[in-house]
Amino acid sequence: MVLTVLIGSLASFAVSRMRLSKGSLLTNAALLTYAIPASFLIVPYFRIMHSYGLSDNPWAVIAAQVTFATPFAILLLQLYGSLIPFDLDDAGRVDGASALQVYLRIYLPLMMPALAVVAIYALLLAWNDYLYPAVLLAVRNMTVAVTQGQLFSDTDAPWNAMMAAAIIYVLPPIALLFALRRYVVAGLTMADVAE
Repeated sequence: MVLTVLIGSLASFAVSRMRLSKGSLLTNAALLTYAIPASFLIVPYFRIMHSYGLSDNPWAVIAAQVTFATPFAILLLQLYGSLIPFDLDDAGRVDGASALQVYLRIYLPLMMPALAVVAIYALLLAWNDYLYPAVLLAVRNMTVAVTQGQLFSDTDAPWNAMMAAAIIYVLPPIALLFALRRYVVAGLTMADVAE
């Protein structure tokens, strides 16, 4: 989640605020990756991670999740960033701010609602993924989703343990949503004002 927000915010800042000549090409190329289903890529991805010695390593799953969430993050942050006037950037540069200071002091604080939405999306995408953790990780490193799925494979399943595990499974995303809800609401109201 953190890597997705960081990479997405840096890429959207570079594309929209640095006035790159081929910036839209980066965004469109990133979105083109959604044309290939994630399940289609699992075998080549497994072979690549195995050749790098990252099979049964959580970093292989983290890299996959960041790769799948980043194109949407770039698109959403770029569209939300277009609501911020360029005059703020120019005023910061007139006052002597570098591009990094404009990013940290102007762009990021104004992008908090969109960053909250991207963070929730990235967490839910990674939290609910079953395929990549099941293929890339051994039993000792399994994620909560895969462990939860293995509880249903038993024909005489302990339903009380399964329901308790399901409640525990949904608590972190709900906690993140409640922690970031004021930013999400602020983003919704800002979109209404922009129209």
